[in-house]
Amino acid sequence: MSYILKAISEGKRLDEQSQMEQFSLENELKGLKLKTTARVLDAGCGSGVLCRFLEEKFPSAHIHGCDLSKDSLEYAKGNTRNKNTKYFLHDISKTFYETYDCIINRLVGHHLDKEKIKEVIFNFHQSLESGGQLVIIDVDGLFLNLGTLSESLLSRIDQVNKAFTGNLNISRYLPSILDSAGFKNISWKIEAMDFQGESRKQEVNQWKDRFENSKDFYINLFGSEFEASKFFKDYTNEASKENVPLFFNKFIVQGYKA
Repeated sequence: MSYILKAISEGKRLDEQSQMEQFSLENELKGLKLKTTARVLDAGCGSGVLCRFLEEKFPSAHIHGCDLSKDSLEYAKGNTRNKNTKYFLHDISKTFYETYDCIINRLVGHHLDKEKIKEVIFNFHQSLESGGQLVIIDVDGLFLNLGTLSESLLSRIDQVNKAFTGNLNISRYLPSILDSAGFKNISWKIEAMDFQGESRKQEVNQWKDRFENSKDFYINLFGSEFEASKFFKDYTNEASKENVPLFFNKFIVQGYKA
């Protein structure tokens, strides 16, 4: 499974990202309803920010978070507000040892290719109780949707997209994948997340951190640290221009196990 953002500082960045309106957990999960003692899994928990949100909203629920990164799990454990929340190391495409009433998968799917996300969603179906709910929140076009006229920068963005082992447009396929995995009552919501004014400055700073936390990927792609740094600078400089659109579409997809 591919996740190129591997720096220890990634946990802090994810927490800061979730404070932005475009990544608001409150907005993403405002319609979520859980029974009092529901068993809930944050599949790909990263910094644990979603688990902490669930702890606050559903204090009697049994919250579990899993991730492939030991650093992320240590950060999550160290920042949890409820010592009963359970974190564990796990590949989300592999069978879970327990079943859940609700599985939430947030901002993970775009790091996977289409075949891998099919495996993951099938595994989620197997890991839910009858009537259990799957919620997937993900981005479509993040990084790609920069309205620049710079042909050289667009060419390098395309180069990154082709080398990336995930799929930055995966969200548009999610409802169909849920259907093929056996989910019922599938629904989705699509919102355009636009960055202007102060939110643009915040997102540019996020990109600086994302690039720094995945530097090795770009050095390998462009052949040197100098070329990688030049790409980072060109991208963030262009993204800083108020008349250059910077946006992505957010998908919130839900389905139920019969």
